[in-house]
Amino acid sequence: MFKRIISILVLSIVLQATTMGDFSGISKADAAFSKAVDVPSSYWANSSIQHMLSKQYMTTYTDNTFKPEQAITRGEAASAIARSIQPNLDTSISVNFKDVTISHPYYKEICQLVELGVIQNSDAFHPNEPLKRMEVAKMLALAYQFKVDGKNKSKFDDVPRTHWAKDYIESLTDIGIIGGIDSKHFAPDKLVTRAQLAVFVDRSINFQKKIMKLEVAYDYLAKDYIPTLNLSTAWSKEVIRLINVEREKNNLASVVYDSNLTQIAIIKAQDMVKRNYFEHVSPYYGAPWDLATLFDYSYTSFGENIARYFKSPETVVKGWMVSPDHRDNIMKEHYTNTGVAIAQDSKGNYYWVQMFSSQ
Repeated sequence: MFKRIISILVLSIVLQATTMGDFSGISKADAAFSKAVDVPSSYWANSSIQHMLSKQYMTTYTDNTFKPEQAITRGEAASAIARSIQPNLDTSISVNFKDVTISHPYYKEICQLVELGVIQNSDAFHPNEPLKRMEVAKMLALAYQFKVDGKNKSKFDDVPRTHWAKDYIESLTDIGIIGGIDSKHFAPDKLVTRAQLAVFVDRSINFQKKIMKLEVAYDYLAKDYIPTLNLSTAWSKEVIRLINVEREKNNLASVVYDSNLTQIAIIKAQDMVKRNYFEHVSPYYGAPWDLATLFDYSYTSFGENIARYFKSPETVVKGWMVSPDHRDNIMKEHYTNTGVAIAQDSKGNYYWVQMFSSQ
């Protein structure tokens, strides 16, 4: 049972002054990076193609062509995706595919995706068949572990509610990994070109980086990815420094900067601005510890201080320190971690959130 420790405090001090075909032609997987001779710099997918080639996630053919408009095969796509997510392709798993033997040029990559659960280990994989748009949506979602749900903004007339790939298609469209051929149609059975696959994988890599850098988070309540960019990382770290100065005066151990807890604090600060409230209990997320649990943050005890209208780290810390209940949160001996976030409303007012936890 978690100790749910928080001072339900509201420091609303308004101070003006403080104030994410055929495979046989591919033969350069281990060769040095070669620029594709048939992909000019002005080509719409040039940047993604060059990135894929430079990393050797994809390769040119023996004549140094990339053939961007050619339909990509299931084997080629599996190779590109596997190489982009798992540099070490060694695996001990054995596959049941009768059409993918150990001598197949993409055997290791296909085995890797089977081990990761991206591809089902069935009797056949059909590596030489062209890949369809609905198939790539599922592969990308599973490979990069994007959250997939049935609540999405994107809807297509040719992807009915009963379509097996509906949630994969809509979820990946929502986060900009893939899109429709127009505003109303996705064309799920249309074939994916080599250029398109390069772009889809490139976008997936970039979105995954945003997740890893805590720039976005999946909101399990909203069923959507939301941005989690702090207004000022420098101010957040200065608040923590000043808080630790006060703790050291009382012979208390410093609380350490916690990037995951900071992301929770950012979500809370943004929520107060978005929903126009100033309370510890969010009308949407509930109590701070409920918010933390929703975003998979683990703790043994939890606390939160909030403030608004202060214009600097120094003034907000001073405001908290002169408030007995806020000061008590700052001085709790058992807190080990902290996260600080700042958000700004349309009028330029700052909202401050500091969360504490024991690990």
